[in-house]
Amino acid sequence: MAKRMFSLIVGAIALVAVAPFSVTASAEEMTCRVPFGFIVNGKTLPAGHYTVAKSNGVLKIKDDRDGAFVLGIPVGRRTDQSSGGSLVFLKTGTRYELTEIWSPGGDGRLVQPSRRQREERARASDATPVERIVIPFK
Repeated sequence: MAKRMFSLIVGAIALVAVAPFSVTASAEEMTCRVPFGFIVNGKTLPAGHYTVAKSNGVLKIKDDRDGAFVLGIPVGRRTDQSSGGSLVFLKTGTRYELTEIWSPGGDGRLVQPSRRQREERARASDATPVERIVIPFK
C-alpha cells in the first residue's frame, strides 16, 4: 500500500512539473520559411518552414523532418520591437550559418558556433565577403 501511494505521489509531482514546460514552449513558438539550407550547432538543415520553440533558455529549431537544439547566449533586448522576431544568418560564399535568434518581444540569443564552424568561417571570410541575412518570423 505504501509503495502504491508513493508511486501516485511521484506521478502527480512529475505531471505538475512537466505541465508548465509545455505551456511555456507553445507560448514561445515562432515560425518562418528559410529559403536556403543552413548550419546550426554543426548540423546542416535543409531549406523549408521552421518552428522555433523556447523552453527554459533552450531553443529548438525544427521543420517537418529534422531539427536541432540551440543553447543561445542572451544578448539583451532590442529597443526597436516593431520589427518582430527574426532569425539572423551569416552568409559566407555559399554557406549559411544561423548566428542569432530574436523573439517578437525583443529578446535576443546569440547562437554559439562550434570550434570547427569558427575555423571554417575564418578560412572562408579571408577570401569571401560575409553578408548578414535576416529572415523575419510570421
